[in-house]
Amino acid sequence: MKFSILMNGVTLLLKLKLKRHKFLRDMISVKNHRIVMKTKDGRTGKRFIMINGKFSADDVLTDYDLAYIWKDGDTAFKVLTSNDPTAMYRAQANWDLEMEGDESISIWFSIFLGYATGVLKTGRQRRST
Repeated sequence: MKFSILMNGVTLLLKLKLKRHKFLRDMISVKNHRIVMKTKDGRTGKRFIMINGKFSADDVLTDYDLAYIWKDGDTAFKVLTSNDPTAMYRAQANWDLEMEGDESISIWFSIFLGYATGVLKTGRQRRST
C-alpha cells in the first residue's frame, strides 16, 4: 500500500517539477524510455514513460526498456525513501532489487529522479555559509 502511494506521489511530483523546471524538460527532450518500478509479484507498480520530451505514467507493467523489480512493496518503500545514497546498491546486493532490461538507463534515471525530487541540487542553487 505504501509503495503504491509512493509511486503515485512520485508521478505527481515529476509532472509538477517538469512544468516548473526547464532543465528537467531538457533532460527528457531526447529520451525515449519506458521505465517500470514494480513488485516481484507484479501486482503493484508504475510505468514512467518519456517519449520525445513528453512525460506520462500508467499502470502497464509489462512493456518497458528497464524494470526495477522489488522483492516486495515494503522493501521498495523503505529503500526509496531512505537518505542513504547506497541503499539501492545494497538492495541489489541482497537480492531485494533486481533490474531487467537495459541497465545503462538506470544511471540516467537515477540522476533525473534525484533532480526532480530535490535530492540532487543544481549548480544554480546557492549554498548557505
